[in-house]
Amino acid sequence: MGSIILITGTPGVGKTTVSTLLAQRLNARIIDINKLVEEKHLYTGIDEVRKYKIVDLDALFNEIDKKIDEISNEFIIIEGHLSHLFEKSSIVIVLRANPDVLKQRMKIKGWEENKIRENIEAEAIDICSYEAYEIHGNRVNEIDTSSIKPEEVVDLIIDVINGNKKFPVGKVDFLEYLK
Repeated sequence: MGSIILITGTPGVGKTTVSTLLAQRLNARIIDINKLVEEKHLYTGIDEVRKYKIVDLDALFNEIDKKIDEISNEFIIIEGHLSHLFEKSSIVIVLRANPDVLKQRMKIKGWEENKIRENIEAEAIDICSYEAYEIHGNRVNEIDTSSIKPEEVVDLIIDVINGNKKFPVGKVDFLEYLK
């Protein structure tokens, strides 16, 4: 088994784009959580209010373990909003984005206002970083993607992997957006 890199964050921060570019640079395999949930029907129902799938985390993590066992690459990237809840990791990258930037990205994608508001609030209070830190401690790094290109984000992640840089949890702060 190789190094497991978890890439997580609020929807719209750039997880898929960054993971794809990083996988190319590292010759890594990606486990896309959203795809896995869809393909294997790893959910127990739909939240009617929020309109999202209620993921069966135990089933998801069992499937991820199976996939990891099949992969011989040096690096495995597990990408998705829930990836930080998976307990096995070498490095955890939480991608963050300024709520104004996030709002624009979500509008471009055609998201509904209530979903935009919910995700901006989650970003402002730092839900993914908090949860990731609770599970993974100092293996967690936060990178603000608001004003840098995905290729630059990948360069920063490579620096983290190589031990040249660290982006500890708590340095990115968007709490002022809740006022």
